[in-house]
Amino acid sequence: MNPELLETLSKLVWNVLGYLGGLSVVGTLLYVMLKKTLERAVDSRFDARLEKVKHELQLEQEKMSVVYENQKDSLRKVLIATHNATEAIERRIDGEGGDWLPISETNENDFSRVVSEEALFMDNSSDHALRLFRERMGTAVQYQEIYPSSEKVSRAYNQMKFISDRLAEHFRIRVGLEPSTVEPLLDVKLLGACCLINRFHFSEFDMPTRGPLKFQENSDAAQLIAIVRENPELLKSELSKLKRAISSKYSSFFFEALTEVDRYIRMLDTLKERKS
Repeated sequence: MNPELLETLSKLVWNVLGYLGGLSVVGTLLYVMLKKTLERAVDSRFDARLEKVKHELQLEQEKMSVVYENQKDSLRKVLIATHNATEAIERRIDGEGGDWLPISETNENDFSRVVSEEALFMDNSSDHALRLFRERMGTAVQYQEIYPSSEKVSRAYNQMKFISDRLAEHFRIRVGLEPSTVEPLLDVKLLGACCLINRFHFSEFDMPTRGPLKFQENSDAAQLIAIVRENPELLKSELSKLKRAISSKYSSFFFEALTEVDRYIRMLDTLKERKS
């Protein structure tokens, strides 16, 4: 019931009755009766609108419930796919302490298929993490004329496990659970930037990086990110160097990489602003 509307109508009835014969006993009774009639009429209209709103909210809740359940199922499938991918590498270790043998394109295709099927429920940060996971996985795959070394496969496995663990923490946040890591996918973005400065070969610009962020034999992704967290300016400096290298001669060939470098630099600038 709208109180303002009822008050206005009540005053109108009161004035009309006063004009017709003053507030006699009969007038007062008529006023009370008309007021109750108006209340019932307004209540009826309000109740109808309320029921309509409740029905719409119930339908929306049911839709969101379906979306939520589908999202949980989708996130679970993606995590299983990352687990299967790392497990495929584990199965290729040549005995205890032996070489890390490459996996097949079939393993890569299986992972890519799941990610494509579940892309609808992935946010931008998850999408970036999964692209990086697939890129790292690709360095452990045996293609027709490419046979990655044991060191490369081992490094790929370590980085894939790192991404998978952070992705699982992010998914916990997505479904409303308490994470054990603050901003878990920030570490994945930092790893992506480290991969970029280790990827390109521009000797005149000392690329790939030759400093503390260089991929070493048996290098650990968590240790690398710890260095970056301690000194983010180091990573920014290497990214800026890579940007100069690409911009000087190769911008038309590596436009996508240049865009990615700029995105990582902006991310580091934002982190610096947040800390200050």
